[in-house]
Amino acid sequence: MLLAEQVAVFMWTLVIGMLAGLCHVIYRVISDMVRLKRIGTFAGDIIFWVFLTAVAFSGLLKANYGEMRLYVFIGLFLGAFLFNRFLGGFFYRLIRWMFYSAGRVLRLLALFFYYSWKVLTFPFRIVFITVIFPVRLFGRALGRAGRFAGKITGRFSSRARGKISNFTERLLKSLSRHR
Repeated sequence: MLLAEQVAVFMWTLVIGMLAGLCHVIYRVISDMVRLKRIGTFAGDIIFWVFLTAVAFSGLLKANYGEMRLYVFIGLFLGAFLFNRFLGGFFYRLIRWMFYSAGRVLRLLALFFYYSWKVLTFPFRIVFITVIFPVRLFGRALGRAGRFAGKITGRFSSRARGKISNFTERLLKSLSRHR
């Protein structure tokens, strides 16, 4: 590989290292905002490093066909160090502000949709209150009246059943005596 190509690859590895530094800042912002516990931090670290490895590997495949030389490692670490040293604080504040602003916008949108839903369903609630609610009350009253009537008729029918069964028993006995 020519020296010019090696310098170009070194510059690409610096860029990949800076991209890794940016990914690290984004992960820090997310973990600070979510306030992960011990297991969440462990899982987040694993996911972050798997993602970062895939990004770095794909970048290195594009830059120098995946050849691993000493200057590649130096470029990756130097790029990440320079990003974190000079741009990390600025990007941390910027990304935190962006997430905060996005959260505020999403909350406002949720409130907008909530109150829009309330306004759209208001006529249906009025119909429910004026029509369906009295019908339900009337149905409950009819149900109670029906249960009350069932209790009353149940008493009369059980008495009548008892009298009918006594009458049929006596009738059968009298018929059996006459034979």
